[in-house]
Amino acid sequence: MMNVWLKILIGVILLVAPLALYAYDFVTPGPVIQVWRLQLNPLASLWTVIQGSIPPLIALIGLFVVWLELDEWRIEKELRAEEEKEKKRGRKKKK
Repeated sequence: MMNVWLKILIGVILLVAPLALYAYDFVTPGPVIQVWRLQLNPLASLWTVIQGSIPPLIALIGLFVVWLELDEWRIEKELRAEEEKEKKRGRKKKK
């Protein structure tokens, strides 16, 4: 039981910490964290990640559409073949 609460606590911390950085960055100008030559600006970094994730997301949507259409084409082909078999069976039964 303690394990579950510990995991929930870690999850909440991992959820709140970045949101707090974004909020702090929103109300204060300049970099939020400065270590040696590294300056961290969370909102600018978030915007960069969002911009970088849009092209792969569009590519995945395109891939999904192509996959759906190929699957639909395959199913129609199988359905036509099944209908042909039914027609041939119907002709044999009539004779």
